Amino acid sequence: MEGNLTNWSPMRERGAGPALLYYFGVTRNNEEAASGLFAALAHSGRREILRYLRDRDFVRAGDIGAALAIGPSTLSGHLKVLRQAGLVESRRRGTEIQYRLRMSLVDEAILALMALRREQEATGPDDPEDASSATDEREEPIR
Repeated sequence: MEGNLTNWSPMRERGAGPALLYYFGVTRNNEEAASGLFAALAHSGRREILRYLRDRDFVRAGDIGAALAIGPSTLSGHLKVLRQAGLVESRRRGTEIQYRLRMSLVDEAILALMALRREQEATGPDDPEDASSATDEREEPIR
C-alpha cells in the first residue's frame, strides 16, 4: 500500500478519482482498503492507541490496554482494525502479541496529504461553487 513520493502525481490515470487514493495504489478494485485506512483513523480510541505507540517499539497488547484503560475485548477489536488498515504491525512472542506503529505508512500519508494541500492552494478549487461553500462553512461559529 506504500507509494513513492518521487513518482507521485495527482492523477495516475485519466479520470482516476481522488489523488491520495491513487497515490497509495488504490483503484476502483481495492477502494475498500482505502476506506479501511480512513475508517481506522476516524475512531478516537484508535487514534489514542496510535499516539501511544508513536514513541514505543513493540508493546504488549496488555500494556497498551493498561496504559489507556481499554478492556481486552475492545482493545483487540481496535488493534485488528489498525492492523488490517496497515497502521500497526504485530509480532508474536510466545503467548503474547506485541504491536508497533508503522511510521512509514503514517509518514507517507502525511506527506501525500501535504502535497495535495500545496497543489490545491496553487491551483485553487476545481469547482468555484466548492470554494464558496467551503468559505461559508468556515464562517459559521463553532459550537
